[in-house]
Amino acid sequence: MLGPALRFALTGGAATLVHLGVAIALIRSGTAPLIANAAAFATAFAVSFLGHHLFTFAGHGAAAGRALGRFAIVAATGFLVNETVLYLLPGIGLTGPGHAVLISTGVAAFCSFVLSRGWAFAGSRAARASGQGRGFSKEGSGVPVKHPMTWG
Repeated sequence: MLGPALRFALTGGAATLVHLGVAIALIRSGTAPLIANAAAFATAFAVSFLGHHLFTFAGHGAAAGRALGRFAIVAATGFLVNETVLYLLPGIGLTGPGHAVLISTGVAAFCSFVLSRGWAFAGSRAARASGQGRGFSKEGSGVPVKHPMTWG
């Protein structure tokens, strides 16, 4: 069974590939780059949310509507963390832009994972108490809990 961090990386990798594919296709078809990138981000956000909701944190017990709103905040926070670290590291002379982008992306991914797992996809207290808030059955068997995608 894959751990949540690996599932998070796989889902994020898939969303990144979708983002790149959509952006490149739109730019090649004549769409302005900023518009293409915005459309690609929106598409990748949908892939990322669905992947995390149904795969990374499967059985988390949070309603999809609540998780979606929270995940939007997590995504925006991750972007701001990425931009801030990317701006600060070269600015204070700790590293060049090439290394800074790797570091900022890693820091943002870590923050996004922690916020997604602990808040955006955290189920209700009752679900967490029963073991469903972390994607496992009450007995802790490691078998993901099946749940419908509810929007309530």
